[in-house]
Amino acid sequence: MRGTDASVYAAHGLFLGHLLFGYWHHETDTYDITWTTPFCIMTLRFIGLVMDIYDGAQKPESLKPDQKLTAITDKPSLMEIAAFGLFFQGTLVGPQFTLSKFRSFVNGDWLDSEGKPPKSAFMPSIGRFLAGCTYMVLHQWGQFWIPDKWFNSDAFYGLSFFWRWSWVTLWFRLTMYKYCAMWLITEGASILSGLGHNGKDKEGNDKWDGVRDLHIIKWETGHDYNSVVESFNCGTNTFAKNHIHRRLRWLNNKLASHVVTLSYLAIWHGYHLGYFLLFGVELGCVQAQNQLYALIKRTPGWSEAIAQPIARPFIWLFGKIVISYSMGFAFLMFGLIKTKYWIGPVKSLYFIGFFIYFVFWPILHIVLLRVLPRHPKRPEEAAKTTVETKKEL
Repeated sequence: MRGTDASVYAAHGLFLGHLLFGYWHHETDTYDITWTTPFCIMTLRFIGLVMDIYDGAQKPESLKPDQKLTAITDKPSLMEIAAFGLFFQGTLVGPQFTLSKFRSFVNGDWLDSEGKPPKSAFMPSIGRFLAGCTYMVLHQWGQFWIPDKWFNSDAFYGLSFFWRWSWVTLWFRLTMYKYCAMWLITEGASILSGLGHNGKDKEGNDKWDGVRDLHIIKWETGHDYNSVVESFNCGTNTFAKNHIHRRLRWLNNKLASHVVTLSYLAIWHGYHLGYFLLFGVELGCVQAQNQLYALIKRTPGWSEAIAQPIARPFIWLFGKIVISYSMGFAFLMFGLIKTKYWIGPVKSLYFIGFFIYFVFWPILHIVLLRVLPRHPKRPEEAAKTTVETKKEL
């Protein structure tokens, strides 16, 4: 079924269906380290492979630029598929990579002029490994300091609302370091093997960010939700963007495409209600941010005010607090897994994330749209609006 709609449907049904059956069969009250752990990574990889082969069977002019980069025109053999799917550095926690990337690695495109591995890979590899070890130590310390069960204790419920939310936010950051550690250590191995090679920069130096899942500086210092998406779990986010979201253009609705993409990722994680609520809050956060940015752009003087150097530290601090506390609340429902474990802590926070992003902000946004002044339309925009109005009439 190479290059057909049926092959794409079959890939999702077989690989994702098999994964979901595994989740159902092995589900417990905690995170389950079973065969489903590596298979969830391979599920996206094999589905992506089938979709890339589908793209390779289409007319080149019908493909988008990102599809042309990953499209496969020559059918891989079973041996190549096995090597691609079971490559030892990409099965446990990632990284995600395409067959085009894997073929480039196997063909030795990353080797130097003498056909030898570049020595420049050593230091970046060691750097990512040591960074991963640092994150692992911080995570282990965090698990000892703030264990999951503490959020259902009298000590936690006895705290003030502010401190309950603050401790949840700190726990969230320390828990996320587990994922940071795994990705960094794996990336270090991928760089050393050559899989992480990503061509050369303008000065002719080797780039080793080809399979990067974590951009450390942006992850630690970013102050909006865009920085989170661009810096954390990059491989999965790239898959979701290129193989799910951008292929939903036929919906002709960005919000609908976003909802479907996040629902897909929630299902891929498993059946727990908390997974779906986490991605639901994420959707609300991103929508609120986009609406705020649009308000800033259309309101006279607002963009100029926040662009002042004296305002930048306050903008950064405000953004960092907002995304940290918002993600901390949402992650409670993901990190504690079972509803019986997270419902108490979420109730103690008065469902604050849902209230802010699905009640308070939508109302405030409508009010601000009505009361805030806006830039006068440019002549070309006014003419465009007039033409569109005539068409409607």
